[in-house]
Amino acid sequence: MNATTWLKPKLRIGFLSGIRHAVPYAEILAGLADVELVGVAEDAASPAWMKEDSAKAAAAVGITYFDSLEPLLDANAVDALIVCSEPTRHAALAARALAAGLHVLVDKPIGTSRADIDQLVRAEEAAVGTLSVINRLHSPAVQRLRRWIDAGTMGLPLHVDVEWFASGAHFATSVERPELVVDPSLSGGGELLNFLLYPVDYIRFLTGLEVVEVHCEASTLFGTLHEENGVEDCAIVSLLLQNGVTATVTLGRVPAAPGLGPVSSSIRILGSHGNASSDDDKPQVSRYDTAGGVSALPIGGPSSIAILRIMLKQYVQHLQSGSTPGYGISDAAASLAIIEAAYESVIQGQPVTVASYG
Repeated sequence: MNATTWLKPKLRIGFLSGIRHAVPYAEILAGLADVELVGVAEDAASPAWMKEDSAKAAAAVGITYFDSLEPLLDANAVDALIVCSEPTRHAALAARALAAGLHVLVDKPIGTSRADIDQLVRAEEAAVGTLSVINRLHSPAVQRLRRWIDAGTMGLPLHVDVEWFASGAHFATSVERPELVVDPSLSGGGELLNFLLYPVDYIRFLTGLEVVEVHCEASTLFGTLHEENGVEDCAIVSLLLQNGVTATVTLGRVPAAPGLGPVSSSIRILGSHGNASSDDDKPQVSRYDTAGGVSALPIGGPSSIAILRIMLKQYVQHLQSGSTPGYGISDAAASLAIIEAAYESVIQGQPVTVASYG
């Protein structure tokens, strides 16, 4: 038997819209030997700037641009689609891709409302493909914390504190267009919707517990564009979990974040018999020069890229092996329900009980 008979066909992946995060995702996938990038498609009804941006994304990685979604909504042409539109269009595009019989990976957040979740739950129930969401649970630091917890080295985790900051210094390079994160008609909200899902994912993953109550205070402290659009750039979130476990999250888009890339994240766990902390950008190599200067580089690159590289590689492996990706609609729905409760808490000025989605 010829050796090539044993080779699996490449996983054919396309992008539905390319206006948000498509380029870094495509660059990582293009480096995987078992992936073939088919192209980027934009809805024919989309405004001109979206078509232009999607075309630029396709050109940046050397793949075909389609001025219509139909060429990629074809199970004979692609195996999986990644939705990289503005957040308010995520659910609708994902539902169309599922209906076409394809596997779907959605950029975060999976949606912006309870109606989005309901639509995707129905779509997934009728689908032959899988539905998953971009996430950061593959962080080596977070995985190491979970192993320590499972080994009992800290006893029971009783409180988790997470800090999540995006650096305004990188805003022009990490955000394709400012309106994608500040205009509610595109973003669906402010930085709570944009970022809170990551800390919530960490907390649920590390404790194995669900959030039952949220108290949130949000404000616009630094961002002129945020203020002009009436959305928050910073927030403090207090969470009550099952069994009386507590957690806090401090998040925001700030002038300078305490990390080595566009975003930085740190976690501290207080256990019944120990304490542990992590930083997504560590391990790192630090260099000190004779003039007193210090430079540091995380091993494997900035966490925002290194974690994504691991996540996308494992996603491809899941699909190639016929298994279901680990992060699905139930996890995304849990995060979105907590974000909704946080916004309601800001309005009410008091704790709000989390209402389950689905």
